Amino acid sequence: MLKATANPEGLTEEQKAEAIRLTLAGLGKAELEIASSYTSPLIWTVEEADGINRMKGGTVFFLDTGESTFAVTAAHVVIEFLDDSKRSNVHAAIAAHAKSPLRIPLRDRIIDASAEIDIATFHVLPEELVYFHKNPLRGHVPTWPPRLAEVNGPATYCGFPGVGRRPVAGGVSFGAVPMGGIVTSSHETMISIQIERDYLVRLLGDDDMPENFNFGGMSGGPLIAIIQAEIMRTWKPAGVIIAGPNPGDASDQDFIPGFEVIRARPIHFVKADGTLDHDRWQQANIR
Repeated sequence: MLKATANPEGLTEEQKAEAIRLTLAGLGKAELEIASSYTSPLIWTVEEADGINRMKGGTVFFLDTGESTFAVTAAHVVIEFLDDSKRSNVHAAIAAHAKSPLRIPLRDRIIDASAEIDIATFHVLPEELVYFHKNPLRGHVPTWPPRLAEVNGPATYCGFPGVGRRPVAGGVSFGAVPMGGIVTSSHETMISIQIERDYLVRLLGDDDMPENFNFGGMSGGPLIAIIQAEIMRTWKPAGVIIAGPNPGDASDQDFIPGFEVIRARPIHFVKADGTLDHDRWQQANIR
């Protein structure tokens, strides 16, 4: 589990040094742990043609808009699950630390989903949040939706990549990857954070991130903007991770070796009741 401090254009050497100083002072570690406190693996198992069971999945986080509390993930994760359920008897589950994964009737729980926006929301029960031992993400948001994350502003994010799954006695262990960095670009339809390895500082765990790390499985995790006010430092939900570096799929036309970018859809496409703002998406794409 790692902390990344990005180095986008526009930051002075003094600003970069200050960002690293805050990270090493321990503030970054606390913010990474906060990001992971909202986040869980969303998984299912499919029996392949050769008879071998294969675990698949992504990441989910729990969101409190002030009006409603629900679960959020990437739509392509839900779509893949629904496609698999057509050909195999599969059940979605959300994993919990030191407990058996809890089955969720995902198909029946969906509030809204859009393949274009690539966000899906679904109902979660209060007793399930207790079982997962997870808090819903609220942050400092006086009115919903929060404002768009600012370029060069600090942010954290978290997910459960597939490469982090490990068989253990009685089940499977899931490795969370909470990271942080500086927002590289931010506009109406996309927020991006470039990972620059020259500025990586490990704050959690024992292992450094290997070269060409496969982030597949991070989709659906939260992007959280850090707010630095005059007398306090707090945070707010900023986006839903929809894509990350995946060197295992080098056929992807967007894949560039050594160029690692986390992409997130802004959270303003999620309304306070859990439905998606399809009108806002259409307006953003006809400008």
